[in-house]
Amino acid sequence: IIGRNPVKEVARILNSAVMPYGDEFIGVFRGEQTNGIPYIYLGRSKDAIHWNFDENKIQFVDEEGKPFMPVYAYDPRLVKVEDTYYIIWCQDFYGAAIGMAKTKDFETFVRVENPFLPFNRNAVLFPRKINGYYMMMSRPSDNGHTPFGDIFVSQSKDMEFWGRHRYMMGAYKGDASAWQSTKIGAGPVPIETDEGWLLIYHGVLTTCNGYVYRMGC
Repeated sequence: IIGRNPVKEVARILNSAVMPYGDEFIGVFRGEQTNGIPYIYLGRSKDAIHWNFDENKIQFVDEEGKPFMPVYAYDPRLVKVEDTYYIIWCQDFYGAAIGMAKTKDFETFVRVENPFLPFNRNAVLFPRKINGYYMMMSRPSDNGHTPFGDIFVSQSKDMEFWGRHRYMMGAYKGDASAWQSTKIGAGPVPIETDEGWLLIYHGVLTTCNGYVYRMGC
């Protein structure tokens, strides 16, 4: 539904995070620029099939409204918590780290404090507080295309200081041929059901041809 070269200077768009917004759909996307550097681009659609993208990457600012752009940004997540929309992505902060920003109108995007130290990826914020705490999953890793990784969950009272880090679920170590034996990572925002939270996640297997990704829940 989205082809190559969707806007000027962008070779391809992938790894979307989409949600309803008003009478349409809105999303943040990993836009691989023609120079190879990824940034986050905003897209809109009336039917979730035909998409229009802003030509320029999202322009992040700090709390004072001054430009505050990451060196690169990729694999975004999008979630609404109370009356605010949050974008979470992977960026450079002395290695792969988690970046965050907030918006209420998809016009102004204000970056907030990085929740975790490097090295970390695959951060996903729950769509509501649980027992009075904001909750976020992440996958601590190393500074490369890490050959390991388990999912942890952290808590915060104010979306600025994060703690109470807890092991949540891990790669399956019992069988080296298992589809999720190398590493796992949270996918989109978890869905609350009558039976609890449904998490769609990815698992990785190491093969002679490299990493193979599959989806589980």
